[in-house]
Amino acid sequence: MALINPVNNASQFSSSGAAGAGGTTEANQDMFFKLLITQLQNQDPTNPMDGTEFTAQLAQFSQLEKLDTMNSSLGYLQLYLASLNNAQTVDFIGKEIKARGNAVELAAGGSADLSYSLAGDAHSVTIEIYDKDEQLVRSLTLQPQNVGDQTENWDGNDSNGHHVGAGVYTFEVKAADADGGVVESSTYLTGAVDSVTFEDGITYLLVGGRKVAIGDIITVKDREEVSPNQAPSTGGTTMEVLRGIGTFVKNAAPLAAMLF
Repeated sequence: MALINPVNNASQFSSSGAAGAGGTTEANQDMFFKLLITQLQNQDPTNPMDGTEFTAQLAQFSQLEKLDTMNSSLGYLQLYLASLNNAQTVDFIGKEIKARGNAVELAAGGSADLSYSLAGDAHSVTIEIYDKDEQLVRSLTLQPQNVGDQTENWDGNDSNGHHVGAGVYTFEVKAADADGGVVESSTYLTGAVDSVTFEDGITYLLVGGRKVAIGDIITVKDREEVSPNQAPSTGGTTMEVLRGIGTFVKNAAPLAAMLF
């Protein structure tokens, strides 16, 4: 009497079958148990499946299921961290910041401060101001300046003495020492944070219509000065998110210990 050959390596068939069924966790589980039952039903009664092999297959599937659960848990953790980041950045609204950048906002009929830093003593300093079309609006020639942070006020006039329209302008600083060598400079933008926007997973602060990335912020000031690398203090919303993260990590620790 011919015997039906047993189904071997069920885990391999499970993986390939699940991929054909869409690769979801539910499909993996269903295919695995179907193949396992088929294997048991069609095994040779005179040479049944080795119990050690059977147990190993179950343990292998159990480990894969735990890894899938851990992957889902990490996804939730990512959402928690994103929520925490959003809660923190909202607290920047209304605060004065200094950030890397070369944009400056000019109000109608007003003036604007141009902030920059010199890497060395400069014998000559020139600031060139450009409009949104990158056309030169004004060139300011300044007196010798020392190394460090500097601020120059632009009266809002162009090279002909006419006041330009309100808007966002950019500026460049060119400095040289007494021997004509180039003195490196860095430009900054300053102002109050009006709002926060989230674009393509990146958080920006809006300062007078200018977008500032969180990583470009150097200092934050409110009623008291905040350390350059310290985020503003957060309120109850952030504390709730932190408590949620703590609870999640506490619950996930035993699962991580079982896997690793």
